[in-house]
Amino acid sequence: MNHTLLLLCSLMLQCCALSEKHLNVCLRIDLFFYAKDCQAFFLRSSQSEHTSYKRFLLEELILQDKMSSESSFYRPRSALARALCEKQNNDRYLQELDQNEWYRVNRDRLSPELQQKFVQLHPDEETKQFLSASIEKSSWVWTQIWYLLAKAVLKRFWSITDINGWLGRGSMFVLSEAQARNLLKWTRKQAGRLVDLGAGDGEVSRRFAHIYSDKYATEISWSMRKTLAKKGYTLLDVDEWWRDQQFDCVCMMNLLDRCSKPKTMLKQARAAIAPGGVLLVALVLPYKPYVEATSDHKPEERLPIYDCCEFEDQVTAFVSFMEKEAGYELVSWTRTPYLCEGDFAQAYYWLDDSVYVFKPKAIPSE
Repeated sequence: MNHTLLLLCSLMLQCCALSEKHLNVCLRIDLFFYAKDCQAFFLRSSQSEHTSYKRFLLEELILQDKMSSESSFYRPRSALARALCEKQNNDRYLQELDQNEWYRVNRDRLSPELQQKFVQLHPDEETKQFLSASIEKSSWVWTQIWYLLAKAVLKRFWSITDINGWLGRGSMFVLSEAQARNLLKWTRKQAGRLVDLGAGDGEVSRRFAHIYSDKYATEISWSMRKTLAKKGYTLLDVDEWWRDQQFDCVCMMNLLDRCSKPKTMLKQARAAIAPGGVLLVALVLPYKPYVEATSDHKPEERLPIYDCCEFEDQVTAFVSFMEKEAGYELVSWTRTPYLCEGDFAQAYYWLDDSVYVFKPKAIPSE
């Protein structure tokens, strides 16, 4: 029976290739997803049949390539085919991308202090695992269609953050554990307390939070709070988290450009950092604040950073503000991508992120 199914699969795939030649419809990526369904069946079969499947798939892909190359047009007509074709092109671009560019800076535009305190990172194994998982998830066609439909309906009632939390999608990545240890210069064993402010689903800080013995979080999204509790975070009040508290690491991972009062939050954090503790800040550059909770989506307090400058110039402006106005001293910093799981159109997305480690210093006169 399995061999009969193998023959039927071969005939169907050849028909797909012929259809592409005459109808100019992009079926190449459809072939990929169809083949994955076939693979799921053969994985339940014997090893010899699985080997036959792999050989069969390779032969059919070669045949399909030859047939599609004979057509002078490769223009999909249906909306689904166009979307799949566009995704294929986007994924090909991601495969050819030099990921090391995400971590590079122009040192000539930096002051001697910023050059000295810069920590050069690279895409490590944990980063690559996140990207591989994102690529895999984006290929789940029916799951991605479900996400699109659910979002179209739920956005009338919920925020995008609540929707993502409820669906369990859109996880982010900034630092791996090894990268965080390098930036924090952390060599001790597990100790101390960490709090992640505006933690989302906790995936960003989860990768390094366990180097501290206790982890806390704040989050306004109800669906994200449920997720955080399941991951072992102790939830604190969004407004009162800092009162009578001492933390060894306060995290603001891409929060300052998404909250209404970033300057106030920095003051609260300074009061809550324990002796010897640090503030870990990630900030997307260029700085373009957007507040989901306000009607006009503008912050009540704006950081003195302007988006007409180069990446390095904005880093200089932010560090200057932190040292001269906010009462912090720079310990180390780096450039890294702010990665996000993709969707039906693309496997993953990223923004240019700057990450800093600060320690409190004497409070400046106000």
